[in-house]
Amino acid sequence: MNRISRTDGSAFRRHGEAWSEATELAPESFRVRLGGPFRGAWLAHLSCRLAEQRISIDHVHARLGADRIWIAELHLLSLPAAVDPLAIDYSALAEEPDKMTESAFGIDSYRLLESRDYGGSLMLTLEAPDSLGLLGSLLTRLALLGLVPVELHIETSAGRAFDSLWLCAAGGGSPTGDARDAVLQVLERSCNS
Repeated sequence: MNRISRTDGSAFRRHGEAWSEATELAPESFRVRLGGPFRGAWLAHLSCRLAEQRISIDHVHARLGADRIWIAELHLLSLPAAVDPLAIDYSALAEEPDKMTESAFGIDSYRLLESRDYGGSLMLTLEAPDSLGLLGSLLTRLALLGLVPVELHIETSAGRAFDSLWLCAAGGGSPTGDARDAVLQVLERSCNS
């Protein structure tokens, strides 16, 4: 069952267990909260679709709970010629199957560490010039390597992106040594682009 409610400056949508709530904070600035049993590269899908609609992600905090339910809060900026952020069905975009975009991106610096968090994960921190589609491109590339975030903190300040991601294998296990090596190769190439 789909349910939609909209008032001045906000919109709420529900699709089964998945839901989203969008609120206008200021002209061209929006907060989106969403949650649900999203799978795989859902945030890559959502990020790519938002970039296509000229909506920039300013901040994201998202985490997968022990019950396998995601909870996320995004702060978005509506760019010129953007779709109305209150009209978007965020949970539907997150659940779109395998519709990803170009995975090229450039970063200035990164750190990749093995972590005991989440039963074994890779913690990736990076800094890059912010650009429309940066998060979607990064998450798409990681998904192609079989890795998905289980927690992430994305911040943008003064045109710079400061991101922290905890990565696990797409099936939910710890990343393999081969996956770690592949991520290092991608990050090295991205630093030199």
